[in-house]
Amino acid sequence: MEQGGLHALGGDAVSAGQFAVGEAGLVGEVAEGGKVVLTDYWLIASMVLTAAAAAVLAFVVLPAQGRVLAAADGSPEVRDGVLPQAKALSMTTGIFALLWAIVVVLMIVRPGSTTGV
Repeated sequence: MEQGGLHALGGDAVSAGQFAVGEAGLVGEVAEGGKVVLTDYWLIASMVLTAAAAAVLAFVVLPAQGRVLAAADGSPEVRDGVLPQAKALSMTTGIFALLWAIVVVLMIVRPGSTTGV
């Protein structure tokens, strides 16, 4: 098992699984004739932000994390060389977290929702 981070826990598969389960729940709700209205702007915005967060995770955060973790076992010069990448990783991880926070707020507040729940 590789040391450190999401790779040791199979994080790629976990994140992809969480995304798939969330979207499958939405599709199931629509298929059952639930009260989900796909014309509500908050719902469309949350789906777009979820896709954006998944893209940031898959194409920016995880590859950068792999590079930084690979350099962690190297010499001090190698670790110093990867410091700018580690700082950029911190920023992109923050962007990912912000996207998810916005999605959570949209799903709880549901602005303009007419379901009364």
